[in-house]
Amino acid sequence: MSNWIWALAPVAAAAGLAAADVYNVTLQGMNFVYNGQANMNIDLTINAGDTVRWTWVSGFHNVVSGLPGDPGAGDLFSSGLPTGTIGTVFEHTFHDLGLFDYHCQIHGSMGMISQVNVVPAPLSLSLLAPLGLLATRRRR
Repeated sequence: MSNWIWALAPVAAAAGLAAADVYNVTLQGMNFVYNGQANMNIDLTINAGDTVRWTWVSGFHNVVSGLPGDPGAGDLFSSGLPTGTIGTVFEHTFHDLGLFDYHCQIHGSMGMISQVNVVPAPLSLSLLAPLGLLATRRRR
């Protein structure tokens, strides 16, 4: 392995670079539920590169990006056709920054809509480049 990778490892560890996180949202009845909050009351802010995992607990659902009736609904992500199979899991990793709406196609018109707010990660390798920390090759 290149010497610069080994030189970067302690820097990355000291800087607190961590693996991406996974946030669990359940589908219960006619609600998306996260941390005791439901649907549009969910306050879910994640870092770019993090993943949201939706798990079916009850009901017949799917997870589709966008708002009900949007022509581009499902373009970013979709769990596919609605299912009532308890324990179904769908995941999406968010790389772009912004506010991303999602809904259940069956229950979206009844308020089963929520969103994820994606913000920049606190520290990434790209931030180390201006400090010259990516070019720490050992000279021979």
